[in-house]
Amino acid sequence: MLEQVDVFPVTSELSLGPGTTAVVIDVFRTTTTITTALASGCRCVLPAADVEQAMRLIEPYRGSEGLLGGERGGVKIEGFRLGNSPAEYAPEVVGNRVLVFTSSNGTRALLECSDAKTVLLGCFLNVGAVARLLAAEQTVALVCAGNDGRFSLEDFACAGALCARLGRGATLNDAALAARATWRSLSRTLVRTLTTTSHARRLAELGFKADLAYSLRLDSVPVVPAFRDGRITLA
Repeated sequence: MLEQVDVFPVTSELSLGPGTTAVVIDVFRTTTTITTALASGCRCVLPAADVEQAMRLIEPYRGSEGLLGGERGGVKIEGFRLGNSPAEYAPEVVGNRVLVFTSSNGTRALLECSDAKTVLLGCFLNVGAVARLLAAEQTVALVCAGNDGRFSLEDFACAGALCARLGRGATLNDAALAARATWRSLSRTLVRTLTTTSHARRLAELGFKADLAYSLRLDSVPVVPAFRDGRITLA
């Protein structure tokens, strides 16, 4: 039975107690992209902290089996097949492939949660599916990846949407109460508001405006990625 839900608006505040189930949220765009990739038939995703680690992880999968994906500063990394746009991760591209992936914010947040009992990936696409899994847990931490160490409204609102779905029985920390209130105030103007954040404006300037609308499609991809033993697969 769910007893405690904590929201961490930025990863610098992260503190995971024993037995905690963590949910990493990076709406624009890592957790959205990885959720899409796995829903498209990707076999697994190996998250890397940096480009150098990504190059080491891809070595056993050179050739037709492995793919390199990711970004720095929102832009595809030179020499990588894919960037961080969910539109790139179609079944014909990633089906039955192993993806090695690194990003500016999301993969770093994932790796910082590796001591948690369970690590799930959340986004607006799979809010309902994640909430159903969390109902069976005891202590939950919702970890907002943010943007270069700074607060991101889209991640915080998504954490709030999860808090709103988790019922009334659990105790929420102050950040979780604030996130839930934020979600409730934004739910009717979600797309209009979240496409004007600083992160969203930056992505739109880079040509990824379509990614923003896709990333805000609530409950449209009801699968849940889970990170364990160095790889992300479907929960």
